[in-house]
Parts: sequence; C-alpha cells; structure tokens
Amino acid sequence: MSPKISASTVSEHRTIMFEKLVDSAEEVLRNDGPAALTAGVVAKSAGIARNSIYRYVDSIDDLRVLVLERYIPEWGDRLARAVEEHDEPYDRLQTLIDLSLDIGSEAGHQWLVDVLTAGVGRGKKPVETPSGQDIQSRSGAVINFHQELARHITELWQQLTPKNATINSRMTRSLLDAGLTLLDQGHDLAQVKATSMRVLDALHASD
Repeated sequence: MSPKISASTVSEHRTIMFEKLVDSAEEVLRNDGPAALTAGVVAKSAGIARNSIYRYVDSIDDLRVLVLERYIPEWGDRLARAVEEHDEPYDRLQTLIDLSLDIGSEAGHQWLVDVLTAGVGRGKKPVETPSGQDIQSRSGAVINFHQELARHITELWQQLTPKNATINSRMTRSLLDAGLTLLDQGHDLAQVKATSMRVLDALHASD
C-alpha cells in the first residue's frame, strides 16, 4: 500500500507521513489501548505499507514515546506563561499546581502513563518489550519536563519556607501525583483542586 499523500518535496512528504503515523498511533492508543498498537494496525490507519513505517521510526515502541512528546512543548509553554503572570512565590506555586491538574484532567494522565508503561503485543509468541522506565529513558523531553517541574517546585519552596523546603517540595510533588490519580479515577476537578490548595496552605504555614 503506497501513501496517498502528495507533497511538493521529499522533506515535506516525510514530515506529513511522520505526523500521520503519530496521529494514527494516538488514535489506536486512545481507542483500543497500548496492547493494540502494532505495525499492521498503525500502517492500515495511516494508509502506508507496513514495512514503510520503519522509514520514519525505529520501532513501534518509539511511536508511544512520540505520542507523549507531542504534548510536552505546549504543556511547558502554558505553565511558563501562567506562572510568569504572578510575582509572589506562593501565587506562582498555586498556579503551577492548579494548571498541572488542569492539564492532567484534559490529557488523561493515567492514559499517558499507560502509553509509556504498558507492554505492546506483537504476534502470538510473547515478545520482550521495553519497560516504562526503558522507554522513558529514551525520551529526553519526558525527563526534562518532569525534572523542570520538580526543580521549579523546589525553588519556590526555598523562597517560601527555607527550613522545610525539602520536605515541602517532596510533599507537593506527592500531592500533585495524588491529585492526578484522583482525576483519573473520575473525581471532580474542582474538588481535587480545592483540597490540593488546602494542603498547600498547610505546608505554607509550616515554617
């Protein structure tokens, strides 16, 4: 099956096909789950020969990472713009957590985790697939995003509660993880946010 896409240059055609593959992979992952992501399924969805996939990516597992990575620049920009609207460290911290919960609710945090960590079935025989940690380690964008978020939280607590900065920053990251998990379980976003802010207030008063 040949790609039914025309482009004025080879480079443009390659970019179009690459985006189409990532779009197709995300559609499969969202509709059918990580186990359904196979070369054959993605190729059919993208309108490309199965073996032609490997002109654009090294493996089907790479597509899982690419699906996640496509969101990260937008998330980073949204967080940076929102935080920069405030001068006070505590306002910045509240905004960081509030918007992170919004983003998690919109994107489906657990779904994105599952994209990275679930094994991909390929055929009848069991095949070893990279663990979530292995896949994540191949994505500098994923690592940098989480490291930058953790760094920002720590720096804000160092300004707010110097004596308890380490404890408060770790507690805040755990609070954010818990909030995202609750959202994935179907809890109300407004309620999760309100509870998170109360916990932040308590940590803020701890110094």
